[in-house]
Amino acid sequence: MATSHLHIMKQNSPMLKPELDNGKKMIGYWSASLVLILAGSLIPFNTIIANFYGLDTLAHIILYSVLSFVPMVLLADRKTAFLVSIAMTPLGYLFESINVVVTGEPFHALNALANNAGVILGIVVGFVIRLKNHYETEKNHETSKQTPFHKG
Repeated sequence: MATSHLHIMKQNSPMLKPELDNGKKMIGYWSASLVLILAGSLIPFNTIIANFYGLDTLAHIILYSVLSFVPMVLLADRKTAFLVSIAMTPLGYLFESINVVVTGEPFHALNALANNAGVILGIVVGFVIRLKNHYETEKNHETSKQTPFHKG
């Protein structure tokens, strides 16, 4: 019987703040980011907004950070979480290519770099949270083993 490698992580102590420690909510954020990126790839923003490079670049970084962060904190297997997160990089290039084809706008290297920066940021933050959770869980496990036994 084959088992899936995409297991959602279950912790004894929450990895994230309680308002974010909900798999369905995190998947919702991930899905919303994906939809926003896809919509942004299909809409010609140069004709709508004159020239907001700073805002556009910031949006790319934030959305791709979410796309790579969520798998890092939700998937139980570290290798799978990392591979799913790093897979957002070629997805960024695909969406940039779709943007060029659909809207006729030129390829923006700054957007591609912002996508990659967002992916790296999401992976780093997710890794730090995973590492913190690992050591806190280990510390809690060790302290529960070391409870003194007193005979009365």
